[in-house]
Amino acid sequence: MPDLFILTGSNGAGKSTTGRYYLPDPVRDNYEIFDGDKLFMQKRKQVYKIETPSIKEAQRIAKEWLHEEFERRVADAISRDDHFVYEGHFPDAENWQTVHRFKTAGYTTHMIFLGLSHPSISELRVLERAKMGGHNVPPYEIERNFFGNLYQLNKHYQLIDELQIIDTSESIPKVLALFNKGSVIDSLPIQQLPGWFEDELPNLFQLVYIFLNNAGFKK
Repeated sequence: MPDLFILTGSNGAGKSTTGRYYLPDPVRDNYEIFDGDKLFMQKRKQVYKIETPSIKEAQRIAKEWLHEEFERRVADAISRDDHFVYEGHFPDAENWQTVHRFKTAGYTTHMIFLGLSHPSISELRVLERAKMGGHNVPPYEIERNFFGNLYQLNKHYQLIDELQIIDTSESIPKVLALFNKGSVIDSLPIQQLPGWFEDELPNLFQLVYIFLNNAGFKK
């Protein structure tokens, strides 16, 4: 059975760096991760240099190309029953349509969610990345992704067969909880879970609470 792997979470949480190391070795070594931000920047630069002197028009063309390229690669993977790996954001319900599509095609879905404790950390990391020539993101979009990703995950988590939630606020990532088909299989003690996990993922937090109580741990 083919697998879909998704890297998601806050802007600047480490999807393109830290996240890839939580993929299985054969997948990481043999499959390209579809990185929309990176491909968009490359295409925009190419279009601006060759096709148009307007940065606004270059952005429009690059955005349309990116959408078509993603759809082409998704369709190709499904047609071949092949694994697929991509990173992105899921702040709206329609962002989950791709997950539905793979599930309908018989894929096992895996999500690696990288979270930060506050949007201010996300903004700071994006700023530092932009200074180094990386992808910049406006503050309003950072906040939208920060809270939207969490809200939608809390609502749609049952679409994910295997879910890892990882806090990357500090220099050393911390795996908070692991879920399989909507059930907790491992978690840190309640007192070690960050506030954002309890506040922004109440459905998942409740599952963790029940799991730990049944295992003999108390809050």
